[in-house]
Amino acid sequence: MAIGQKHIAERLGVSIALVSRVLSGRAEEIGIAPSTVRRVLEAASEMGYVPSAAALSLKGKQTQTIGVVVYDFMDPYFGLVIRELQRQANMHGYTMVLTGFINRSPDEASLLPLHKHAIDGLVIIGTDLKSDWLTTFPDLPVTRIGHGGQNEPSTRIATDEQGAGRQLLEYVRGQGGKQLAYAGAALPAHRLRAEWFAGAADALGLKLPVHMARAQDPFAAGEEVAQTLLGASDPVDTLLCATDQVAMGALHVLVEAGIRVPEDIRLTGFDDIPSAAQFHPSITTFRQPIQEMAKAALMDIVTPTAPVEKVFSGQLVPRNSA
Repeated sequence: MAIGQKHIAERLGVSIALVSRVLSGRAEEIGIAPSTVRRVLEAASEMGYVPSAAALSLKGKQTQTIGVVVYDFMDPYFGLVIRELQRQANMHGYTMVLTGFINRSPDEASLLPLHKHAIDGLVIIGTDLKSDWLTTFPDLPVTRIGHGGQNEPSTRIATDEQGAGRQLLEYVRGQGGKQLAYAGAALPAHRLRAEWFAGAADALGLKLPVHMARAQDPFAAGEEVAQTLLGASDPVDTLLCATDQVAMGALHVLVEAGIRVPEDIRLTGFDDIPSAAQFHPSITTFRQPIQEMAKAALMDIVTPTAPVEKVFSGQLVPRNSA
């Protein structure tokens, strides 16, 4: 049961108005004795009293509550980000109101929980180049972990994608990779990553044909691209995948077809989700700096600034698939 000012007043045998004055820091206005103030504060602490977020909002005070919107609860990378964001929020005395979209598509029903709470700011987890739904949260600090449209009124926090692509390309080239290809799902983040990887390949003098699947599900997309490559006339000895899940889907098809990884074809992923190390063979990938990005996202809500783009460096994680 939530403890309210009424419970404190009943315990001490005083009026609710008196308790309200003390807890709002206005005891001196009506001459409440210091000993009474002390009794009220001690009782509030002992009983676990927490001020109502709605009441704080009406008084123009911060509620220490942040809204979090997740584009896909099925994405294991997003799960890692949520966990770290929750840890950072707890460290700074904030709570989270969590909601998400069905099929990564923003809708009014999913956003309703955020409108019911007095949130101090909004953190978006996922990439989306369309952000019309943000107009329903005017004058609210917004941070996106991912990529957004050019005119989106948010601070964008992301990994250096082109730098990551360069590291992966240099690594597979060092392992003997010559006939390269990229595999991604029909998702904005995967298309953007393809562009950055292609830019990195151009800078290194490499060719990187891009294969975008029709499927939005990353595992299914990996399966789809791998099937396409198996029937292609041009051989591929290295497949760079948009995410670890895409790599897992591709690996599933390749192994079923008797293709040896990495002897016949090298395979890389992106994100370093836990199962990437547990797969057989374990997947060479690129680890995003989740702790640093989650901390930056939270601090941009705690101390809002003008929208900017913040780019972080990640880490190549070599394993057995490449």
